[in-house]
Amino acid sequence: MLYKKYRLYDEGMEIMIPSHLKQADSFIPSAHSWMSEDRRLVINVARGGADLPEMNLSLRLNEYYKKFSKDISNFECRHIKKRRINGQTYGEMQYLSQMMGYCFFNIFLLGAYEGRELIVTIQCIHYEAKANMHIFENISDSLRFLRKRKEDMGDF
Repeated sequence: MLYKKYRLYDEGMEIMIPSHLKQADSFIPSAHSWMSEDRRLVINVARGGADLPEMNLSLRLNEYYKKFSKDISNFECRHIKKRRINGQTYGEMQYLSQMMGYCFFNIFLLGAYEGRELIVTIQCIHYEAKANMHIFENISDSLRFLRKRKEDMGDF
């Protein structure tokens, strides 16, 4: 499977997305989205509104868990943990949800970028989760934070 590299947020971070996924319009100005042609695989990267120092990661992930439990119909958490991706700490939650009569498998990654929330969500039809797990891992592992161009050039 081929992947395409995207640079996001004034080229401050990059992510690798499978090349068969096309960029989708996002209704949130601070978000980037990709979708398969059949709309069965969706990836979204968004900047959250809250400040997020690393020491508050567990607390914020717990808040999201409680909110999902309350707001998402048929929410079933399958897995929740902290993980390291390229030197950064993320909270990861894998869960099942229902929407429009379909059951979806979701991965929710919560981390920090420039002190603010960075939220990466990946969703597919629940019975395709096993087939897409390598895609989920590759996308997660591809997250990179880049030095700003000004920092690379140095101040003279």
